[in-house]
Amino acid sequence: MTADSTPSTDGEWQSLRAKQLCYRGPRLVTGADIVRISRTLALEPWHFTQTAPAAANDPTGVVLDNARRRVNVRIANAAHGCVFHVLTLEGTGRCGLGELAPVSCRMFPAVPGRTAGDAGDAGDGTTDAAGGGGGDGVQNDAAQDDAAGDVDDSAPGRPGYPLDAAGLAWAERRWAADRDHWFETVARWNALVEKAEESPGIVDFQRYLLEAQAAREAGTPWPEEVVG
Repeated sequence: MTADSTPSTDGEWQSLRAKQLCYRGPRLVTGADIVRISRTLALEPWHFTQTAPAAANDPTGVVLDNARRRVNVRIANAAHGCVFHVLTLEGTGRCGLGELAPVSCRMFPAVPGRTAGDAGDAGDGTTDAAGGGGGDGVQNDAAQDDAAGDVDDSAPGRPGYPLDAAGLAWAERRWAADRDHWFETVARWNALVEKAEESPGIVDFQRYLLEAQAAREAGTPWPEEVVG
């Protein structure tokens, strides 16, 4: 995609994010990010995601094909990077999702799960999806707030602008809660696949993801716990 651009004081930040993140594609995407994009764009997630091989110890590794494959699910990449990356007429880039962008993308250049003052990432603005989170206090607080429904779902800051300190604190808590739920969603799916007689595929997993996220928001049991 190509779009007009207008000079702004945050143009340098947008350009840096495009170079270090958008051109390579976001990596710290959670199931909640995928579902939010899917719902808002009225587009099934398998139309804008892709898979990549996952390590055996990766908590985001989705088991498929009767345990013959283990993959990550991420936002798809195209020749110009992330499929939602918009190229301007000047050749620079910006995120076409605005406030719909994954929480980790909104946090750039901060890396989710890393406290202020930690060493930077590997140089590409990303880190392993299974990488260590922030301190236990941040993770536990986020999980408790999420369970109590106290986490504000409204996106912080303005699309196209870096987050301030308050916005980063919100995003870190939101990401930690979403990540923990993402880990459990994948773990539950993998347990179901072990018992499945058929060989479910990636679309089946993403349908399960949509149901699991809806159950999370409604405070109802996990899909497999619902008795017909």
